[in-house]
Amino acid sequence: MDLNKFFEDLASRKPVPGGGSASCVAAAMAAALLEMVAQLSIGRSGDETLDEQFEKILSGTRELKPRLFRLAEQDAAGYMRVMEAFKLPKNTAEEKAKRSQAIQRAFEGAIATPLALLQETLTLAQWSAYTLEKGNVNAFSDAGVAYHLIRTAFEGGKMNVLINLESLKDKEVKRGYMEKLNKLEKTFDEKRQEIEKRMETWTSKILL
Repeated sequence: MDLNKFFEDLASRKPVPGGGSASCVAAAMAAALLEMVAQLSIGRSGDETLDEQFEKILSGTRELKPRLFRLAEQDAAGYMRVMEAFKLPKNTAEEKAKRSQAIQRAFEGAIATPLALLQETLTLAQWSAYTLEKGNVNAFSDAGVAYHLIRTAFEGGKMNVLINLESLKDKEVKRGYMEKLNKLEKTFDEKRQEIEKRMETWTSKILL
């Protein structure tokens, strides 16, 4: 992904990219920061177990970044499919029915990408918690910024699930997505509390 082009398009009047894609890029930035901190942490403690874990984080972030960029592109494509569905003809009852079905399928497709992003943020949050606890203390603020980007990505992904969910007519399908969202939010919130407690402890030490 060309980030200069991405930001140019993001700032324009174009329908895409929007907040969903921006959330994916925020997550990719978090992954990059965690990758940096992992590299700065390997070999410092003399603990092979810690080094092995940071090597896993390093490998994981390097694989995740391009995946998050693809999600950013998929999010934009998903919104375009919604717009295309709304442009379908609606002159006859049959056309109206086909158009309505296409719109609903497009909205479900637009939900899939932010849901996938939310799942990735759970992995990032786990890496973030470990990095803040065991990582190079000189890079604690970098790991902290990574966490705030992860939280932004999660909240952004959640908002994009909800705004598309609002347009679904099938109540059972809607309920199923809400259950998935609630489970993801519960898991993320548990990790969020752990991370923010650690960050508050770090801040308190500085203020003493």
